Amino acid sequence: MHTSLLTAVVLILITPAPLLGGDALDDALGLVGMQRQDLGWRAKGWWPRWPDVPYKLRAFDALFAEPLDTIAYTRALGQTAYDLLDPEQLAKEDTDRNSRALFQAVQRLGIDPKFGGFRGYTANTLAPEMPLDQAIVALYRAAGRTTQPNTFGMALPYPKIEEQIAEQAKNVPEEISPILGQLVLNIIEARRWVDLAFRKVDAADRLAVATRYDVGMEMIDAYDYCPAIDDVAKTWDEASMWYAAQKCVDALDLARIKLQMWKSELDGPVPDFAFDWETPWGWIRVRGVVPPRNPSSSGIHFKNLDGTDSCLVVELGDDTTYAGPVAAGSPSTPISLLLDLGGTDNYRSAPGAIGEYQSGLAPSQGAGLCGVGILIDAGGNDRYGALRYGQGVGQFGFGLLADLAGDDEYCLQHSGQGCGYFGVGLLFDAAGDDEYNIHADGQGLGGVAGVGILADRGGDDSYVAERKHSITGRPSYHSPDLDVGVSNVQGCGIGRRGDGSDGHSWAGGLGALLDGGGNDFYSAGNWSMGTGYWFGIGLLHDRAGDDKYNGVCYSQGTGAHFCIGALIDEAGDDQHFAHENSNSSLAWAHDFTIGLLLNIGGDDKYHVDTGGLAYSINRSVAMLIDTGGDDTYEINVAKRGENEHADERPGFAMNAKSFRARSGVGTYFADTTSIGLFLDIGGDDQYTGGEAALPGSVGNNRHWLDPPGSPNWADRNFSVGVDRAAGEVDFTPRPVKVPSGK
Repeated sequence: MHTSLLTAVVLILITPAPLLGGDALDDALGLVGMQRQDLGWRAKGWWPRWPDVPYKLRAFDALFAEPLDTIAYTRALGQTAYDLLDPEQLAKEDTDRNSRALFQAVQRLGIDPKFGGFRGYTANTLAPEMPLDQAIVALYRAAGRTTQPNTFGMALPYPKIEEQIAEQAKNVPEEISPILGQLVLNIIEARRWVDLAFRKVDAADRLAVATRYDVGMEMIDAYDYCPAIDDVAKTWDEASMWYAAQKCVDALDLARIKLQMWKSELDGPVPDFAFDWETPWGWIRVRGVVPPRNPSSSGIHFKNLDGTDSCLVVELGDDTTYAGPVAAGSPSTPISLLLDLGGTDNYRSAPGAIGEYQSGLAPSQGAGLCGVGILIDAGGNDRYGALRYGQGVGQFGFGLLADLAGDDEYCLQHSGQGCGYFGVGLLFDAAGDDEYNIHADGQGLGGVAGVGILADRGGDDSYVAERKHSITGRPSYHSPDLDVGVSNVQGCGIGRRGDGSDGHSWAGGLGALLDGGGNDFYSAGNWSMGTGYWFGIGLLHDRAGDDKYNGVCYSQGTGAHFCIGALIDEAGDDQHFAHENSNSSLAWAHDFTIGLLLNIGGDDKYHVDTGGLAYSINRSVAMLIDTGGDDTYEINVAKRGENEHADERPGFAMNAKSFRARSGVGTYFADTTSIGLFLDIGGDDQYTGGEAALPGSVGNNRHWLDPPGSPNWADRNFSVGVDRAAGEVDFTPRPVKVPSGK
């Protein structure tokens, strides 16, 4: 940040600057002599104790230096999800450069933030159509396995692999056999790239990181270092992994489109058939549709299908119950794909009650742990239930669950529903009123060096993380006296903070929840709804609707320790609440954090117990900006404890002696600038609780700053509060270089 603001500050103290008629944010910054370019940080290498953290994502340093670009970045992700998950776009087989919409959504939302080696033109899924049995024979050859055994100069009478495959394949309708064969050929090509991704990785290390199921819990306080993670991170070939993922996504999606077209052109129902073959790379299972058992009955009759050790499962439209680790890539099954073309389906990682948290320990339902796991469900009201690592999770791999239609329910305990640790995990839901339930670590979690995205295009959706640590087993020391746990959900970027333990610090990733519309409900405990931690980026974008946000601590545009957290709500009458003795919420930023809460339009309500509403602590940028509507802001001063600050109000930057302690080892506190900025534009607004800090100042159509004599002025630590009757804010990123005009 710029440090040469003292002259401007002195002038402000003598003659307070009036609010001007220009850009409302520029005017607010101008009240303390700041401009947009004064926000953010570019670390100096000689600063002692500034963390040296590997595995930062591509976007982090740029957003850290230009905090307001976070708004454009978040909006771009939200717009991308909305455009590409449009059912009309998803139905197109051929698009520009043979680049289908689902492939583009994966590339732009998942791979681009993680790795910059692709421009996203095409996955090069160029395999020709071929009868299924011939394609499986080609798979044997690619796996280095014979289909025609010989000995003593003669062909053995057993096993007759090619003949047996051909016999089994007679069950498959002749019209779709080439489509399935093409899919198998594309899997063969993708498998080559998965193998290349780990060609230099020790097999024991690969197995160790693929079966490490506590990364989400361990990374926060760094209590149990796993050296294999560092070793794999330094030796794997990311480009090859993401190329394999591209190919698998596009190949499976192409098969979906062709098979749906075949179904639409059938004169009668989809035939009832089954194909099962155990290949060297896992089972290939294809199912037709069982005729109704009782045509007069309206009840649902589920067909059971075991997806254990499956390379490929294709179900053409029945009501199906899937059990076991379906669509789960691993070292033993590097590619595992599932395509379901319709019906009311139940996915459960182990036998048990449908739709509940399951007891099965194996990853499932779109999990890639050192491999690729993809589940595409094209229709029906479906229920997904798993214990851990499922429903779109990647750990040194790629996991995708894409549900394209219906009102769906997702239940998971931890690590999934759009979650990445050194990998990419995506959950895409294109339509319907959906329910997402989790204990912790997901619903858009970018864990260490990962990308986790939950994108739901439309409908009235519910995103719930179990709040009670008595249920989840994850107590939070930010709520020591309450039954409130760590959530790490709903747009959360979190790294491994090793500076207090073993020194192995890993940057957090990108976690984003992107909701395209509807009246939505968000509920969680601590660390949720656009929050960051330790070089992570956590984003929540809600495009439209009357939404309710309910968190506790570190919720809704917040973060701590060198990170970025942002919540952007584009429309509707919304409620932003933080309850249960909450603080550190609603645009709260601690220790070189960018915490942004932007709400556009609508009559909105905000409530926090004690600290919040654009609250900066330890050199951070905290901003709450609301444009339009009659809004209500409440700080529950009755909940303040003895150690709470009585001068808290909307737009507050807490002072600290370290801001002027240049003789110590933390000089970066003295060398930088920080701000807590609150800006409300338009409407007849009400304030409760915070107005006591500056009597007569905080209120509708007023502005308030630190009192004269506050040390904040000299320490470049600014508290800014503005409520103005009208105005606009331009969030367009500034050009990298202003044209000279020559």
